[in-house]
Amino acid sequence: MTATPRPIVRTLVALLAFGASWVGILTGCALPGRTPATPVATYVLDGVPHDGTLGAAPVDDPPGGTPPTAILKVATPTSAPAYASPRMAYIETPYRIDYFAENQWADSPARMLKALLTQYLGDTGLFRFVYADAGGIDEELRLDSDIVELAQVFSPDSSDVRLSVRFSLVDVPRRTMLMNQTISVTEPAAARDPYAGVVAANKAVQRALDELTALLKTTLPTLQPPG
Repeated sequence: MTATPRPIVRTLVALLAFGASWVGILTGCALPGRTPATPVATYVLDGVPHDGTLGAAPVDDPPGGTPPTAILKVATPTSAPAYASPRMAYIETPYRIDYFAENQWADSPARMLKALLTQYLGDTGLFRFVYADAGGIDEELRLDSDIVELAQVFSPDSSDVRLSVRFSLVDVPRRTMLMNQTISVTEPAAARDPYAGVVAANKAVQRALDELTALLKTTLPTLQPPG
């Protein structure tokens, strides 16, 4: 048996030790106990309740003094590409949109608006029945909506939330548009931070829904039953 020269043995041992130390360093970066990434805060658009509960303030008198007869379908809202994802948009520089890295919406604003519109308008008493997109139901009226803008805008000393939504009410049997209105709201935020923007955004949404209800109250009395 031939003996391995001692200098070669020492070299091999040194190389193995060096390699093991690097493995420990590299794997240590992924071991539990190291500082995790900052969690993302998630928020919803629910609007601002009138009396401690969600939903719209009830309408005092049905349009025209008669019980509501129209069935309304709330179509899936669309949105400008900049606001089509759960990312929360903000503006510090004109013509430039940025997104918060550690704050986001629970869903896209359009999808949250759809659920909110369906519940809110169903509580107004303006319609016999309100439902979201679904098969097997022939709608009489359809509400289309498009989010043009939803962003927190920062100035040197304050911030505001800008919301702009285009609403269209369509008489489906007659293929006519009864209402086409863009509602724009600017709501001041209490502070220059994302959470204050979320609170302001919910207030802005509530104001937009209230304005939409007022528009619908003036539009629906002109609607004649389909012949």
